[in-house]
Amino acid sequence: MNQIASQNAPSSKVVIPHYAFGGLTWLAVTLLIVFNPEAFTQHFFNPELLAITHLLVLGWITMIIFGALYQLLPVIMEVKLYSEPFAIASFILLGMGTILLAFAFWQFSFGAIMFVAATFVVLAVGLFVANVLFTARSSTKKVIERTFIVTSAIWLLFTVLAGLTLAINQVHPFLKTSLIELLKLHAHAGIVGWFIQLIIGVSSKLLPMFMVSHHVNTKKLTVAYYAINIGLIIGIVSLFVQLKFGIILSAIIVVPGIFSYLSFIYEAYTKRVKKQLDIGMKQTAFSFLILVIPFFLIFSLLFNFKFLNSLTLPLSVAYGSAIVIGFITSLVMGQTYKTLPFIVWLKVYRGRIGKVILPLPKDLYSEKAAIAQLWLFAIGFVLLLIGISASITNLLILGGIVLFLSAALYNFNLFKIIFHKPKNK
Repeated sequence: MNQIASQNAPSSKVVIPHYAFGGLTWLAVTLLIVFNPEAFTQHFFNPELLAITHLLVLGWITMIIFGALYQLLPVIMEVKLYSEPFAIASFILLGMGTILLAFAFWQFSFGAIMFVAATFVVLAVGLFVANVLFTARSSTKKVIERTFIVTSAIWLLFTVLAGLTLAINQVHPFLKTSLIELLKLHAHAGIVGWFIQLIIGVSSKLLPMFMVSHHVNTKKLTVAYYAINIGLIIGIVSLFVQLKFGIILSAIIVVPGIFSYLSFIYEAYTKRVKKQLDIGMKQTAFSFLILVIPFFLIFSLLFNFKFLNSLTLPLSVAYGSAIVIGFITSLVMGQTYKTLPFIVWLKVYRGRIGKVILPLPKDLYSEKAAIAQLWLFAIGFVLLLIGISASITNLLILGGIVLFLSAALYNFNLFKIIFHKPKNK
């Protein structure tokens, strides 16, 4: 665990604001779900769902990933972060851009606000990508985790530029490909190219470290890297030219690549020295179980089973929700308990280590609240997913309320950690 606090780590002032902004955004999103359940029962190209989705992926998940990565890049690459001012500027731009973008989508306005917001987000991502690339360039550690992280950053830049292109195309049409296919292209570049690869790059370093697992076969990660990227490129091109066979082939290549990564994680789990999993790792394990759902849904949608024809739209929304609200959100919450407490603990107690008896990083949050948060999240997610799949508004509202309670407990622990003060004088 001490590796997270490497001497190369940036100031906590760079990292912590990302967690605070992200946590509050997740809380706000759950409220939007409660009061706008119809957003999940319509076609996925509707103003409310577009606004909620971008709040989720930019203001909640990407924001916390940026903050966590600024802390973890020095651990993985064994060098200092290239630029803390870049990180601070990126945080400000991403925060403002996300809020403005959500507002523009909610109003379904593709005017000045949309383009200002999109520009802020592109600049924020540009600064982040520059930080990752320049940090990686100064590192001599050539490991597959680094390759995943660098590649994911490039895919993120592609994703936001594709999003900006989509916005321009809405006002001044110049692309022949249908809007729906372009949306799918944008979404999968973000989900598979950015989120999945970033998760693989970071978790393949952190999870074996947290579980104290040794001699895990990293060749499985190499297989995952090439399968995911080759399959994703085929899928992106096929979506653009609307080639159905290529889209199916893409999924057939990408999914085994993800399973190769999951095999690596399972091997790390079986070889772990630390047998007892804490609450952060339990929520992380739960997030990987959720992955079964989008795997099932994507092939159901791709092969167009006749008995599912009437459910194509709700299952499409359920597919995206299972990945973003289910898998990635659960993973982010779980890993918050593995990273943020140690970051804050080090900030508060750095000068007192070895001098007095100190609390452990896990003492900075309430484990009972974290356990309740996990259970509420699991129940809320299941209710939400059933509500989306069956288009039952009341079930969606109930799921949103339970998720709100889970998000409230998460924020309680989040700010309990952030505002922790030393007890021993």
